[in-house]
Amino acid sequence: MNEFSDKQIVSMLASHSLWAKRACREILRRKEDFIPLLLAVLDDTLADIAAALDDYPGTLFPAALLLAQMREKQAYPRLAALINFDDQTVNSLWGDSLTQHYNVMLRDTFNGDTLALKPLIENRSAGAWSRAIAVLAWGMHYHDGYISREEAAAYFRRLIHEVYAGKLNHNEDVVLTHIAMNIRENRLEELIEDVLPLYKRKVIDPDMCGSSKEYAEEFNNPLFAFEDRHIDNVIDELNIWKWFEEQSDDEEFENEEDEEF
Repeated sequence: MNEFSDKQIVSMLASHSLWAKRACREILRRKEDFIPLLLAVLDDTLADIAAALDDYPGTLFPAALLLAQMREKQAYPRLAALINFDDQTVNSLWGDSLTQHYNVMLRDTFNGDTLALKPLIENRSAGAWSRAIAVLAWGMHYHDGYISREEAAAYFRRLIHEVYAGKLNHNEDVVLTHIAMNIRENRLEELIEDVLPLYKRKVIDPDMCGSSKEYAEEFNNPLFAFEDRHIDNVIDELNIWKWFEEQSDDEEFENEEDEEF
């Protein structure tokens, strides 16, 4: 890759070919050289959302994954900002990666600011799925020991009884459902009585949380345990999305072995 500039290597992430895989490897070999350029991808997206949407899928998703694998804390507030939009914009920027990876990317870039996600979680103009994913990430910060049990319980109670009390806007039941799921995954038994009335309001998805009886009885069921995930191998994650297969006949590199970082 010596024949390319660092900016050209970052641009290769969007190529959907084995060149993108080579770019990932080079970036991970020389992390410190590339962190500013990867952060710039996030900043450029925030500065001009319209241009980013025209460039979709572009370099945004692999850049975010790389920063997560690097545990780059400067990415955290940028990632929080990049889903603080309406559903249509967020879906156009991130697609299904929002539900598959985003809470883990927030976990792996966490900078210690336990307040940073609250404006998003409470922004009822932002996409409901964005807020649900932010709830999951905030719960991960509790699981990882950055938030006390008392603070977690108090915040979830405030969300249930104040922020999302009364009539909900379109699709906001998904936020309350994810709050309920998070409470169960983190074994916050003291909040069961706060969640059960949500079933009477019909704002909990039983396909995700079960019936009210099942919800209360299965707090210790390992099926609902916290999913302890990290982004540890960007190439494996992008392979799930067939990121490198658009030009899979690129024979020069077909037999390259993936390296672990």
